[in-house]
Order: sequence, then structure tokens, then C-alpha cells
Amino acid sequence: MSSTSHSRSIPQTLNNRSNQLVTKMNTEVNKKRSNGDHEDDMKQLGQQIEQTILPKLNASPSNLDEIKIPFRGDKIAAKESIPTSSFDNWSGRSILECMDKYGDIHTRSEQQPTVRKEYELPWKIIFLIRQINLAQKLRNDGVTVSFIFAASHFGNKEKIIVETTHENENYILEKIISFMSVIDHCGNLSKRICQYLAHHDEITDLINRKLQELNIDAGVTRNDESISVVAINSDHHDKIIAILQEAFDSASTKLNKEDLSFPKQIIELLISDVKASLPQSNILWLESDLESEPSKCIVTATGPRKLVFDAMQMIHNKQKDYKVINVYLCDVCILKIEYLRLYRKQDILALEKKYYCQIEIQTVKESDTFTLKSYKGINIKCYQVYKDEINRRIDEIINSIMIEKADSISQYSRIGRLCYCCQSASKLKLWQEKFQCMLILTDYEGHRISNQLDSAPIDSNEAGVIADTKPVALIKPTGKGKNTMANAIPKSVRYCKDQMTVNHVNIKLIKGTIEKEGTNVSGCDVIVNSIKFGSYREGKIAAALFNVGKSSYEQECILKLKSLSVDEIGRTSGRWFGCKKVYHISFISSDQTLAWLSNRVKECLVQADTEGMNSIAIPTIGTGGIGLNANDVGRELIQVAVTFAQVMTRNLKKIHFIVYPTDSSSYMAFLQALNSLSTESYAHQRMVKILTKPTDTDESDVKNDCRLLFKAKCDEAKIPVNIQVYHGTVDDIKADAIIDVTALCSKHATTDNHVDIASFTSAEHVSQTLRYLQIPKSSHSVYQICPYGCLAGFNTLLAYLIARGEKSVVIPLLDMEINALHIDKLVDLIELFMINRLRYDNCINCFNFVIGYQNRSIEIATWMQDKISSKALKLQWTILQQVAETAESVGINLYYVASDKVAIHNIKSSMMANSNTWACHEIADEDYLKTIQPRHWYQLALKIWSIYNTVVIRLNTGSGVYVFGYETDIIKTISHIYKLSKTYLEQKTNREVQEFASEVAQWYAMVGSTRSNFEVNLTYELQKNYNIYSKDKTKKIFHIDSETKMVDYENMTITHIAKGIKGSIGKSTFEDIPVPNNWKINKNEVIKDGYCSIVDVESKEEIQHISTILALDGLRLKKIERVQNWNLYRRFQIMKAEVTEAVKKYMPSAQVERRLFHGTKSNNLKSICKSGFNRDYSGQASGSYLGTGTYFAANAQVSIDYGDALLLVRVLTGIYTTASRKGLPNLSIIPGSQSERVHSVVDNACHPSVFVISNDNSAYPEYILHVDN
Repeated sequence: MSSTSHSRSIPQTLNNRSNQLVTKMNTEVNKKRSNGDHEDDMKQLGQQIEQTILPKLNASPSNLDEIKIPFRGDKIAAKESIPTSSFDNWSGRSILECMDKYGDIHTRSEQQPTVRKEYELPWKIIFLIRQINLAQKLRNDGVTVSFIFAASHFGNKEKIIVETTHENENYILEKIISFMSVIDHCGNLSKRICQYLAHHDEITDLINRKLQELNIDAGVTRNDESISVVAINSDHHDKIIAILQEAFDSASTKLNKEDLSFPKQIIELLISDVKASLPQSNILWLESDLESEPSKCIVTATGPRKLVFDAMQMIHNKQKDYKVINVYLCDVCILKIEYLRLYRKQDILALEKKYYCQIEIQTVKESDTFTLKSYKGINIKCYQVYKDEINRRIDEIINSIMIEKADSISQYSRIGRLCYCCQSASKLKLWQEKFQCMLILTDYEGHRISNQLDSAPIDSNEAGVIADTKPVALIKPTGKGKNTMANAIPKSVRYCKDQMTVNHVNIKLIKGTIEKEGTNVSGCDVIVNSIKFGSYREGKIAAALFNVGKSSYEQECILKLKSLSVDEIGRTSGRWFGCKKVYHISFISSDQTLAWLSNRVKECLVQADTEGMNSIAIPTIGTGGIGLNANDVGRELIQVAVTFAQVMTRNLKKIHFIVYPTDSSSYMAFLQALNSLSTESYAHQRMVKILTKPTDTDESDVKNDCRLLFKAKCDEAKIPVNIQVYHGTVDDIKADAIIDVTALCSKHATTDNHVDIASFTSAEHVSQTLRYLQIPKSSHSVYQICPYGCLAGFNTLLAYLIARGEKSVVIPLLDMEINALHIDKLVDLIELFMINRLRYDNCINCFNFVIGYQNRSIEIATWMQDKISSKALKLQWTILQQVAETAESVGINLYYVASDKVAIHNIKSSMMANSNTWACHEIADEDYLKTIQPRHWYQLALKIWSIYNTVVIRLNTGSGVYVFGYETDIIKTISHIYKLSKTYLEQKTNREVQEFASEVAQWYAMVGSTRSNFEVNLTYELQKNYNIYSKDKTKKIFHIDSETKMVDYENMTITHIAKGIKGSIGKSTFEDIPVPNNWKINKNEVIKDGYCSIVDVESKEEIQHISTILALDGLRLKKIERVQNWNLYRRFQIMKAEVTEAVKKYMPSAQVERRLFHGTKSNNLKSICKSGFNRDYSGQASGSYLGTGTYFAANAQVSIDYGDALLLVRVLTGIYTTASRKGLPNLSIIPGSQSERVHSVVDNACHPSVFVISNDNSAYPEYILHVDN
């Protein structure tokens, strides 16, 4: 038995008495020893011990292994003891011998030399030695020993340093060796209990103290995520295992997932609920396993046995409150469903987050109709406890959504034009976002009409009359329309649902995770990462890569990306992700705009192609926490990929956009962009052609063709009557009479706005304004009428024609605001007129309706067809020719959907305020107009009305002409009039062009990635107006090409006014080099030759970025100044183009440009910033050990030693080599080249830190850095 247990059996009075004796003897002995009475002291001490303690010992020696007789060195102390085994036959032994052996230990130890030994033992043995306090036990046995514990160089061992005497050395070694056979395993303890104890140090400490009290030579210690149960032998090991099994338990219960996977949050909520209901829950371990069984969730409790039992009971009691149920909300108006999806998504997400539920809004299909009586539903999967609250909150949201339906409108009405005009598209989108009001346009059947401007073809005007002036094509989602782009896609562009191929480059949309794209079957060579300066695990994309690459990947990023600027692409290896490279763009540290992202992705594609990569994976950057609109991001990035594939690729053949599997909104946005842009490249070719060619060569020019769209016949009259609808002009139809509705009466000629013609109901106005126009030698009669009231007085007009013996008539468009209801009324009037004259021979037998707008002519023909084919007519009609084409929209319903009436009112007010109204424009002093004879004037006016729906009036006095109509139509009319006088204009212009053409650089236009040069006449106009703009920046908008195209020199854009086509413009000179976005330009400054300015950097992002770079080199930034030198910057960019080309050709993996440091004297700054670096000064600071040239360093500390001024420089390092001769220029040739020299020299080819350039244009001093070293 051990000393610990027996020491308890000594009577407390004995211990107290012994301690009192010891204290007294200490004092007396010290006094006597100071006088040299050592032996007498010992005798006296022995006598008192014999008198007080030995009688007790002799009375019961068999019950005690030791008795408390304390000592410490040569002084008596209270915590050491002398084993009683040494007191056999105590009464016959000399007290002096006893004290000589046990009392004067200090004196003995000084006489015996001390031994110090070190042993490296497994840490578990060291633990057990400590746990049972072996040193104390040995000392209790009378062995002089002390242990010191220390760490070992071996991970699984520790040192024990033993200090003892020679005579005890072997004995102690034997004791230590006996520990080598310790028992170390967890026995029957469950793995979970072991893990529980490993995470609760306070419990294991309590267990170990209890084992010491029970005199069990064993202990529990942590071993990584588990424990080690270590014991001196199997008996002691069995005891501790039994104790642990009795004290602790681990139990599990299975919760059925039913139809919904348990979200982690709800399980945590249940666990928190259980813990809150239990006492001492801080020592209870509750865990959940959501993955081991697909259909169940396992909750496990581990801890004290009683607490585990209570936890299991509590879980079963509370489980019913967290049961998953399905709730379906039906009969929700489809318009509200769509609004909910678009504008109240955050409310739904908030509910899902708050109540841990899944809310699925039923998908709106393309075939669905949008009416007030069309319904969809909402599926809710939630926990029983939240059901009522979720229903109440969703009902509140749905009931707060309001719907207002506008009257049926035509796509060519004021509101219709506004909704379809590409120039208004951005406004409509802005208004919808601003007022949170959704606009839904449907056809007369309720099918939604989607704006497909960007993917629609330019109207080819196959009939040859005139291109449709409607600027966009609207396509029914049912796909029944035939005027689509599908048949016009060139063979070079192929696409399916989730991918397309452009110029042999596959652009594909993939659901996956970016960190795994290198290891997939179709693994990519490059993956793109979005980072923040100084942190390579912030953001979902960066964190995903870090979780795979861990600290090794992070260290490489820190090393290679420390000098990365916000507009540069960083590159690291892809070995952790199964790819070749990882490209890093600093999107989180940028201004987080779509423009910035677009530029960096474009540069990534170019870089990958330059480096010979075959494939690249790009995540949907910006659509997550940054909050960019997924539709905008999808369209922009897909556009970048398409543009790159069309013109730039050599090696890159696969561009994959990676969407996280659960991010369905981003996937749909990118998918829509992919399918939309698949047809856009062909449309861009058409658009840029229209922009760069003069209007008189435009494919939409007027031709003398006419096309019959619809024909119906009625045989019930004595003479059969035909109704025909044409796409063309009135001059193209042979008929007895032509109705001219352009002759505004004196009353209406002075009216500024003519948008209420159709609502004018005075039939008498027709008879008041109708007149016959005498046209000599004409094959038809012309009847002029004021358009006001012509619909109401249509029968009056027909009666007048019959009275004059006319048999057939050509009728142009009667009103701009005409719609299906007006066509119905017109057909009813014709039929009523026929019924009244069935028995008469003198009846009009052919009504020819002619419309110049292609789509509008189809629209009116369709309305005619619908009306005549209906059963509402009284006469029997036969349709001889049906409308072969379907208009994209035949009658439109417009719904306003918002959360309140104020939003609807605001958007309607904005739409009305910005919708087209009739305007008046005067054309004065036009020489061509003076040549038109009065008898031919009606032909011009009627033709213009038929084509452009504008009214042209020439006053009796003077040559001025007034044009009435919508503004865009007026512009087209003016263009047409100018084209009629083109001979005069060409003669006048050609003289100026010939003189100017040789002095003007070539101008070009771009739509998307398609670029084309302007023809010489347009180039002349562009340059002439640009010269005006350069002198006066306030004049930035100009009209060219007979005012058919509008040029904005401030934004460098051109717009075809009639077609709404917009592109960018530029000059094929070095003026193409853009001014850096971060340059600070004052209003009165002009960026031109010689411009140079040094300005303080105020951008927090720039300061933060550069401060981070300097901090890595041990420097603190005080101030930054930016060098804005246009000449130096332009020469640098020109040089960069040359270096880039060489790198692409000879060494695609080389880095073209780096940001490096240059140290110099402060008095040199002015010269460098004004004139650039000068290699002739090479070596003045410290010699030219790498050859002559300008020196730059990757580390700021290196550069700052060469002067008191520090510059951060953009350097074209390109293809480099090591130095060959000191003090001489390096003339090495690029490998593979015949004569091109390397771009820089370095100190180390593998890890360069110093670069030397010999071309002064290869470095641009970007910043002056004021630092503290």
C-alpha cells in the first residue's frame, strides 16, 4: 500500500504534536549549532522523538509504512518523512544513530557527490511519473532525488532530468525503467467519450485528482482529439476504466428528416433549446450529424451519465415542435408572383433566414399568360413552430402589392413607343428600379412580351420599301413569330442551352465550385480568383481556394502578390487545385464596379492566351456579397468572352463560367446572357455597318417595291369588294384615287401637338376640309383631307369618292395612334357602306391600305384579318391571302405592379413626361425645296407621311418647310429631304473632303467587338466637328450624315437616330491610348502634348494599397504624389505594346510589366518626372555592377539606400537575362530572335530582385513616395 493512504490513518493529534515538536526543535537546534553543539543537538532531538513518537510507533508498527518525522536538509521541516521500515527494533537503537542517519541529511549529502542524468522518454510515461508524483514517493522512501522535466527535440518525447546521489542512481533508473511497460489504451471507452474528455480539461483534471486520492497509479491526458488512459499496470488500468464508464455516457437519437433536409441552424436551435432547459449544460456535449444518413439527423449527447439521460428525454419531448411540414399558398396572382420574385426577394430571403424555412415561388413559364385571372402558388417547407407566423408574413407581403392595368395600347402609340424605344430602355429600367414598380407588357392573348433589343436583327426590309422604324423587335415567348434572329446566325456562331462556340472557342456555363475546376474531367489550365489586398482568404471565392491550399498556398500568395497593384493580375501556381495557374484580381479592394471587373476579366483572357493556356475557369465574381446585379454581370462577362473569342484568341479554346451549384439566380442570369449574346455578334456586324456607312448607302433606303400582306373578298355585293393591306408607299399602288391626309386645315396647322387626331369625332370636319387636287397628266385622282375627324367622317369621304366615280382607293395610315379598336370600326364602316349599296353598280370595289412601317403594316394587316375572320360581321368574307408573318406585338396590355399607389403614379407620370409628343421643325433655305413644283409637292408630302408618318407643309410665301411629327420621325424626314438634294450637297462637300482627307487620321466605330472604319465623307465630318469640340468643350453633341447620326465627343459615341443603334468611336492613332482613370484633371486642364503635373494622391484605396506594399518592406508611408506626364505615359504605352508583342512571340510566360522601386536624390526628381529616366546617368550612385542602364529593385529598402527620394515605377521587364559584363550595356538577343534584344537584365534569373533597363521609355515614374524608414 502506498504512503498516501496510510498517512491518513495517523491520528491527527499525533501529527499536530509532531509538527509542534519539529517547530520547536528547529529553533533550538539552530541556536545550538551556531555554538558548535551539533552532536548534543542531535541527541536531544532523538530523545524527544523517542519520548513522544516512538511509543505510538511501537504500539502499532504493522499498521504504518511510514510516520511523519519531517526534515529538510539540515533543518527540520514539515513535509518529508522517514519510512517506518527503517525503525525495526527501534527501542534498541541509538537515537543518535537514527538522527545521524535521517536527521542530518544535509551534512550527509554534502559528503556524497550529486549525479545528474537526462533521459528522453515517451511523453505518456513522463505524464504518469508526474501524475503519481514518483519523486515524492522516492523521497518518502528515503531516496535523495529531484526531477526536472523539459521539452525534447523529438515530437513524441520529453526529457526527465534526475538529480540524485551515486548510491541511488541505479535504483532510480530501475524505477524509471519499470514505467516502460505502462498500460496505455482507452479500453472499452467509446470514441465519443474519449473525444469529450479531450475537450474538457477541467473534467480530466478532476479525474486525475480523484485518482490520486484513491491511490490509483493511473491518469487521463489529452492526445490530439482523443485521450490516453495511462496506468502503471493492468489492475490500476481496469480500475480507472471502470470509473470512467460508470461516470460518463454517450447516447444518440435519430430525428427523421421527412421531406426537408435539416438545416444546421435549426439543429443548433434545437440543441440550444435543450441546453437552456438543462442544469450544468456547460459540461454536456451535444452534437449533430447531418451527413452520415441521408434520411435522418443524428443528435448525440456526451457527458455525465445522468445529464446525458436528461438530455435525451428533453430532445424527444421537443422534437414535435421542430417537425417539418409543407404549406402551399395557392391562387396568388401571377403578376404579384413576378413582382415578388423581382422586387421582394430580400423579404423572402429574410423570412427564410429568420425562420429557417424554404420558400419556393412557383416558376413562371414562357407559356404562362399574364392576366389578372392567372394564378401561381408558393410552396413553403418550414417547421411547425413557425408555420402561422410565416403564413401571416407572406400574406402581408402579397396584400401589399398593387396592380393597375392600363387601357389596351398599340406599340406605335406614345406609351408603346416609349416602352419599345431602345433609347428609353435605360430610363424604363431606371424608373422601375427607382420607384420599385414593375411594368409587364403582354399581347392581346396575355403572353408576355420581352424586350429583345440587343439580340434582335436590324430590319433587313426584305420588301424593299423601307426598314421598320421601330427600333426594337419584341418577340413572343411562345416562339411562334417568324421574324427572329435564329435563322440569321452565321455558322461561326453555334450555341445550345448552356454553351456556345465562337470562332472555335467554347464558352460554357457550369454549375460547380471554382477550387475543383482544375481537377475535373474537363479541368481548366487557369482559374480566376477574387482577392483583397493583404488577405487571401476573405470573400467566398478566396476562402474556397484557401480551404484547399491551406497555409502553403497562402504563403505563396503573400510572397508573389505583395507588390500587386489594384489594376494588375497576380499569378501563382495551381498545384493545389490541379491546374497550371491561378490568376488573382483585386476586385474586393477595387471600386467594385462592373466596368473594373470587365476590364480585369478581359486581361485574364488575354494573359491566358498569351501564356499558351488552353482553358480558363471564371467564377461569377460580384454576384454574392458585393451585390452587383447578376443579370448585368452575366451579360458583361459573357460579352467579354464573346468579344475575345471573335478577335484575339490563339491558344485559349475553352472559357468556362463557374456558378455555385445553389446560386440559381446567377445561373439563370448567365444562361439568359449566353443565349441572348449568341445572336448578338451577327447583329453587331450589321449595326457597325449602318453606323460607318453614309445614309444614302444604308440598306434601309427606300426602294420602289411593294408587298401585299393581306387580302379579303366579299361577293355579296353586285360587284365583289376587296380589302387589301400593303407594305409600301401610295405611289406603288395602282388605283383610281389616293387619299392625302397630310393637308392640315388652317385651324390645325398651327397646333403644336397632334396626338389627339383619332379622338376627334366631328364628321362634318371631313366635308369642310375635303378637296380634289387637280393633277395634270396624272393616272389617279388625289383627294386631300385634314386628318382630324377622317375616321368619324369616313362614310362621308366614301360617298364623295363614289359621286366622282372612283372605283378603287388608296388609303394611307389615318392616324399615328390607331389601334385594333380603330381598325374594327373602320371595317364596320366599310361593311355598313357596302350594305347600303349592295344593289348599286357605282360602288368602290377595292380598298387598298398602304403603310410604310414594315411591322406596323403587319400589325394592321393582322388586326384586319382578326376582324374579318371573326363572326361579328354581317357579310360573308373570304380571306384570299393570310398574313404570312406575325407581328411581334398585335395590341398590348400594360400592367403596373408596385407596393403602393404612389409608385405607380410616379412611374406613370415619368412615362408620360418622357413619351414622344409631336414637334415642329422648320427647314429653311433648302435649295432643293425651291425646285419642287406645286403639282409635285403632294407626292413628296404623301410619300413622307406614308414612310415616316410626318406631315410636311410648305407655306405659300417663301421656301420654308415645316415638318410635324414625333421627333425621331422628323429627323428621318429631314434626312430624306436632304438626300433628295444630295447632288448639290455632294458637290459642295467633295471639294472640302479632297482638301482635308490627307490631313485626317482614320476614324472608326465599334459595336461590341466589331470594328469598322468610317467612309471618307463621314470621316471628314467627324474630324471637322472634332476640331470644333477641341476648341470649345461645351459643344460636344454634333449631327452628321444629313443629321441621321448623332455624335457625342465627350463620351466618344455615335448613335443612329432612326434605328437607335449606338457604338463607340475612335481614331486610329496613338490618341487611342486612354488617360488613366486615377489621374486627377482640373476643369481648365487639357490632356495634350506636353501636359505634366504632380498631384497629391487622395484616393484611400491607392494610399492603402501602396502603404501595404511598403509595410512589407518595413517602411511607413507619409505622403504620396502621382506623376501625370502625358508624353512619358504615352511613350511608355507605345513601348509596352512592342514589349507585349515580343513576349507573345518568344516567351508567352514572361511578365511584361512590374511595379518596382527606384531610389535617387531629391534634386533629381523634377528631371525624372518631367523627362523620364536617363540611362546615361547609370552608375553615378553606386556603380553599374549589372551593366549600364537604369536600376530598379523589388524591395523598397534596397532602393532607398541610393538616395533620399523614392519612386514607385512601372517597368517593362519583359524577357530578361543575367548580367554579362560590369559597366557595359547588355546586348543579348532574345532566344529565337534574329536581332531583338532582351528587355531587361537581372541579378538572379530564378528569383530576380534587381532589374536594369536600357530603354528609357520602358519605365514610367508613377508615384513619388515620402516614407519613414
